[in-house]
Amino acid sequence: MELSQFREVLGAPVVNGDVNQDWREVESAYGAGLPEDYKNFISAYGPGCINDQLYIFHPRASGGEQGLRLSSLWEQVSSSYRELSRQDPDLYPYSVYPADGGLVPIARSISGNIVHLSPTGTGGAGWGVAVEMGGWVMIEQCFSDFLWAALNGELAIPILEGEARFEPLGNVE
Repeated sequence: MELSQFREVLGAPVVNGDVNQDWREVESAYGAGLPEDYKNFISAYGPGCINDQLYIFHPRASGGEQGLRLSSLWEQVSSSYRELSRQDPDLYPYSVYPADGGLVPIARSISGNIVHLSPTGTGGAGWGVAVEMGGWVMIEQCFSDFLWAALNGELAIPILEGEARFEPLGNVE
């Protein structure tokens, strides 16, 4: 999926960030390279909200309580899942970053669903998407294919509804 296809439905990117600068520190902390399609989208569009329903986090978003800094989401989700897994390991069977090979939280819906990158994607190679929404949905698509399907109402799960739009929120440092 090309970034230009998202321009058609979400409008022109608002950040046009430097992918190398945006992701160097994050990938060093994670210990692995994240998928190029995901990094290209986030670096182009920045922190924001899709369809008033899905908050997208950026590695260099301004911090603070209302900020959409990716490391803040990682810390919140990792801490929550660690505790939830202790209470009910059957409901939280997946490891989450910073665990080795853990899921990488990247977005949160207004209803509290968490979208993750899954480092074991299709057939054990590549990256897929995992959505925690009271249960787990594993989607064997790359991030851009997942987002495109969500924007077009082609997913079996209700992540995004309505006309596609992107609202930038906050700044990139």
